[in-house]
Amino acid sequence: MSDPISALLADAWVDKYGTGPKPETAADLGVRLVREARAKALDRALGDLTRGLEARPRDKELFGGDPYMNLRYLDARDEALLLHDDELEIQRDEPDPDDEGEA
Repeated sequence: MSDPISALLADAWVDKYGTGPKPETAADLGVRLVREARAKALDRALGDLTRGLEARPRDKELFGGDPYMNLRYLDARDEALLLHDDELEIQRDEPDPDDEGEA
C-alpha cells in the first residue's frame, strides 16, 4: 500500500502542474459568457458606426461596463462623426436577428 501523504502530495502536484483539461466552473462560465456578449455587442456597434448609425442603446449598455471596450467604441464613434459630417442616425432597439428564441 502507498503512503497516504505521498498520495496527497502526488495529487497536489498533478493538480498544480498537470496539463489535462480542467473543468469549467460556474463562475468561469459566467465570466466567459459576459465577455462574449460584450464582444458581440461591441462588434455590432462598430459595424453600425461604419454605416453612419449610432449604436443601439442595448449594445452600449452591454459593453459600457468594460472601460477598454467603451474607449474603443468612443474612438470609433469620433471617427464616424468625422466621416459622416457630425451626424449619425439614431437607432431604436430592435430584436437582433442573431439572437435565437427571443421575441
